[in-house]
Amino acid sequence: MLGQGCCRAVLARGPCAEVTRCSCGHIHLAVGPVTLRLEEDVLRALGHTLVEAIHQLELPHAPAHEADAQEPAPAAAHGAPTGGWKQ
Repeated sequence: MLGQGCCRAVLARGPCAEVTRCSCGHIHLAVGPVTLRLEEDVLRALGHTLVEAIHQLELPHAPAHEADAQEPAPAAAHGAPTGGWKQ
């Protein structure tokens, strides 16, 4: 439900997701029936994480023991907040 006087502007829309910005400043990421309300810096960090995941999917599959040994890139390397999860 939108707050009183709030309105949303579409930032991006695709076949499975939509990103809008509320006039009160929140960013809403809707994927199917689920909507996440995010701060802008969290949306940016999520975008970097998704790009990294897509990049990894495009690489040749490594044997399971090699995949387990790979360390994921630290979140701070992508400009993500460094205090854990943000709501």
